[in-house]
Order: sequence, then structure tokens, then C-alpha cells
Amino acid sequence: MLLFLVLLAFAGCATAPSMVSDRLFFGRAIPGGGEVTEAQWNSFVADVIVPRFPGGFAVWRGSGHWKGDDGVEVSEQMCVLETWHRPDPAVNAKLDEIARAYRVRFNQDAVILDRTPVEETVWRR
Repeated sequence: MLLFLVLLAFAGCATAPSMVSDRLFFGRAIPGGGEVTEAQWNSFVADVIVPRFPGGFAVWRGSGHWKGDDGVEVSEQMCVLETWHRPDPAVNAKLDEIARAYRVRFNQDAVILDRTPVEETVWRR
């Protein structure tokens, strides 16, 4: 019984993070050939991302390298979208909508989501 009470007390100590950072990784290579152009990416941002995160977000470019399911090494350019927010199912739905829209629009196999708890500090004047 004592062990149960101790475990119950520790379970109450676990709390959800107050802020999270979500990163979506968008590959730019189009299966079958070609690449998502800057104009296409900018249009996607304006049409799909901005309406869902009008308060702000960050985007940066990068390059990725991995082995595909077939064992073939793949390298491609990518764009990363990052948002910071309190955990919220409504935000999860927006991220899902963005990922789905990208996969459909550019015939992508996947968009990767990386979620990290963060401690936010803002320095102001």
C-alpha cells in the first residue's frame, strides 16, 4: 500500500509543458522528378500556413540526407516550419492540415513533425 501511495504522489508531479516547439520538415524533391520551387513554396506558405498561424512562425531552409525504405541514400533540400505555442488540440489540427495539404499538393510521401517542450524567455526593451 505504501508503494502505491508513493507512486501516486510521483504521478501527480508530472506536468505538461507550458510551451512546445513544433517543427514540420518538408522535403522539396518531388517523387518521380523535379523539385518544389521557391515560387511554389512561397505560394504554399501564403495559402496554407499564414492563414493557420497569422500570429507568426519561422521558416528556414536546410538539406537532409537519409536512407529510404529501399536502402537507397537520398539527399534533398527542405524547408522547416517552426511554431511555438501552448499545447492545444486546435494547433495539432492546424499542423495536420498543413502537412496533409503539402503531401497532396506536391505528391509527397511524408512530412515530419518534431515536437519539443520549451522554456520560453523573451527579452524586451
